[in-house]
Amino acid sequence: MSFLFSSLGFLLRITVIGAVFRAIVAIYLQIWDLMDFASIKNTFPAFLHGWHFDLAIGSVVYLLLYWMILLFKLSPKAAKRWNFLFLWFYIVMIVTDSLYAKETGRHLSYEIYSLFTIEGSMLSLFGRYWIAVLVSLAAAASLNLWVSPNYKTTSGPAGRIFAMLVAAVMAVMGFRGFEGIPQDPSWAYRAGGGPQGAFLALNGAYGIFWAAVGEKKSSKENIALPKDINTEKVFAAWKAQRGIHTPIGGFDGNIVIVFLESWWGSEVDRIQDGVEILPFFNKLRRESLHTDLFLAGGHRTTEGIFSSMCSLPNPLGKSIMYSEIENKDFVCLPRLLSEKGYSSAFFQGSDQYTSGTGLLVLKTGFQSSYGKRDIPDYEKLEQNAWGVYDTDLYKFALDKMNGLREPFLVGINTNTTHDNLFPARADRQKYKTIRQWADTELQDFHKLLASRKWEKDWLLVLVADHTTYGGSSIFDHYAIPFLMKHYTKDGKESRVLPNKLLPGAFSQPDIAATLADITGVKAPTFLGRSLARPESFSPGASIFHLGQSAWFDGDWAVVFNIRKPGEERCFKWKEDMSFTKESPCPTQGKKMHEEGLSYIKESQELLFK
Repeated sequence: MSFLFSSLGFLLRITVIGAVFRAIVAIYLQIWDLMDFASIKNTFPAFLHGWHFDLAIGSVVYLLLYWMILLFKLSPKAAKRWNFLFLWFYIVMIVTDSLYAKETGRHLSYEIYSLFTIEGSMLSLFGRYWIAVLVSLAAAASLNLWVSPNYKTTSGPAGRIFAMLVAAVMAVMGFRGFEGIPQDPSWAYRAGGGPQGAFLALNGAYGIFWAAVGEKKSSKENIALPKDINTEKVFAAWKAQRGIHTPIGGFDGNIVIVFLESWWGSEVDRIQDGVEILPFFNKLRRESLHTDLFLAGGHRTTEGIFSSMCSLPNPLGKSIMYSEIENKDFVCLPRLLSEKGYSSAFFQGSDQYTSGTGLLVLKTGFQSSYGKRDIPDYEKLEQNAWGVYDTDLYKFALDKMNGLREPFLVGINTNTTHDNLFPARADRQKYKTIRQWADTELQDFHKLLASRKWEKDWLLVLVADHTTYGGSSIFDHYAIPFLMKHYTKDGKESRVLPNKLLPGAFSQPDIAATLADITGVKAPTFLGRSLARPESFSPGASIFHLGQSAWFDGDWAVVFNIRKPGEERCFKWKEDMSFTKESPCPTQGKKMHEEGLSYIKESQELLFK
């Protein structure tokens, strides 16, 4: 019993110390101003949420210390010496992280590798900040008087082994923060308060420990460049005509974005066995603003949402989630609209934290995030392997929308098409594919939206988050369904988004750029172009797949390998959707290759900057 009481007492004390450290860092970084109580009050709920991370890193110290006590039968005096070393290392990590944050504005993560792999870098760091090192030694010595356990085991080998198992269980529970899975640092966004709230909630030592133990090295790809292309210069000229610098405005209504899980662009306007696969979507598409070709920003939900909401590319072949830049402060559309007075919420039919989706949407600026477990009595609803079907998700989202203040931004990530299991109510003789059934659910949702009593105009965006179609060409992997339609309260045709076909290829980053443009929001960092006036922006759309990139401009696409310069090929994508018939490059082919290569190189530099 004394072991249990000693353990709980130590975990409590080490958790409190973590909170104290975070408070000191908040003051040091001037996030909290002791002369301005409002600066503390506004972020205090997020700060309190950080106890999960304080307990997590404290549990690591607890496990190391108590296992040593039990394994080597350490005396309280010997345990105090070891505890001092652990505390000092803990404080050094906090200090290192705060110094890094002072310069960069974000917590230290994968960069910790440079401290261990570059010869002399740790000694150089200690030499530069020797006063901080001395202060950390003094702090560790002082705290050790209070934190160090006064416990000595008197049990035999069997008793000590049992106690070690108990300690391991307690440490695992603490490390997980009483959650089902270990806490990635991005979970700090659950604290609320946006990037600043997440920064306050995350214990810097925990972030460093996670990066070091998880071996999370840089996700940045190396891109080989020919000597005759100055990518910085080419990209700067191209980027000068991107970004929303002077928005046109004209729309201050509600926005509903439905991310259609894994829908295929190849099924748009397609008839299979005499049956139209997506009859409702196809009809609505013809009545909306749509494009010849619309391209996904990746292969995962988080990649599609990031591209669509932040108007930026993803790390090549990866998501920002669970990467070294997951905690970087990106300026995204939901945050910009919140600053304009919009309320917002995001809904998904699967678990809220599947692949980090719920965390990502909070990071982009959505004020609330809901998953299947937030739906009342979700266990009683019919489900597939991932979660609830779209009918129940749409109903839940509509109920929540009724409680939102207009104007609002609502995002929905559907789930019916997450696997191929039909609900029992679906007529299998009528519906041949799961997307055909999901199209019917979407039609029912659209009817409910149209019959809703709106205070303002509303705009509907339908776009796949990504596609799962594993076709033979790079095109098959990234072509997705897309439409955007403005519904006016007076029933008149939209003046900001006419219902028409835009010829050419466009991509997910254009969604946030378009919405920022028509809502009057400045977004100079966005790399997409506004579909309300695409002629005002530099042309071009990019995709990347397994080392190959394709740059689309007009009816042409240039495909090149990012690791082997000089292997570019040209295709008329409208005539050759599979990219099997190479054509002689057009007169603008060289310029397209330079722009495509410069975009993929320099946009990645911006992403990881």
